[in-house]
Amino acid sequence: MNAAQRQLIQLYLSNLQVKVTAIGYNQVWTDWRELDYTPDYNKFYFICDGEGWLKIGDEEYHPQPGQWFLMPEGVRQSFSYTDGPRYTKYWCHFTAKIGQSNLFDLLRTPFYIHTGLTPEPLGLFRELLACRVSDALSLPLLTQAAMLKLISYYIEHAADDLTGVQSAATPGYLQEAISYMDMHYNRNLTVIELAERVHLHPNYFIRIFKRHFGLSPIQYINRKKIEEAKWLLLSTDLSLSGIGEQVGIPDVSYFSKLFKAFTGFSPTAFRMQTRPH
Repeated sequence: MNAAQRQLIQLYLSNLQVKVTAIGYNQVWTDWRELDYTPDYNKFYFICDGEGWLKIGDEEYHPQPGQWFLMPEGVRQSFSYTDGPRYTKYWCHFTAKIGQSNLFDLLRTPFYIHTGLTPEPLGLFRELLACRVSDALSLPLLTQAAMLKLISYYIEHAADDLTGVQSAATPGYLQEAISYMDMHYNRNLTVIELAERVHLHPNYFIRIFKRHFGLSPIQYINRKKIEEAKWLLLSTDLSLSGIGEQVGIPDVSYFSKLFKAFTGFSPTAFRMQTRPH
């Protein structure tokens, strides 16, 4: 994976919104069978025991214990029990959106990873399953956190697979816009300038950018400015005005306000609390 792909994947993940719609751990029922349907949600199946059959797109599988399957939203799929002992599995249904796009439309990941019946993935599924019976006031946050851990584990281990994890094909004009913003974020870039560069109407450019990445072009530029400012605060003795100049926010008051909006700290407090003494 090259640096540009890694950066794009991290951009997607930084704007990920998840929602869990169903979770469980059980032996599949005797009528566990459905053919050629296309769900509007993603599924994780973690096989603990038994036998069965899956089809995802045009690929057929006979999952084994210790294999963790991803069945993405919008992909035609089938499943069925077989003549042997029926599956016992952890499972969950969930949505994972960046803007209006499904995460697994934007990332190319394998349809399964093999972890074995090791403690860490089992513990992650149990953590999510515990949310089903929790009456915690913060239950929505606990459920999202548990789901994000599962997705993170899957992506990190899929990245170690021979097929790896890659960003799906991003439209060329959006790649060009991202590259241009990365190179010139410290200028006073405008949406009009960016849209003209990729030959789109400004309103359409904003809409398609946000739909694809989950944030507007100006939000992306401001995030780049603040990330660079954080690095300069930690690695240099530049004044706030000097850092503001370097990242393209010469107004110190506005720089401090924007920095706090993104980080929760003023630039001075961030430098004091995070820089080695």
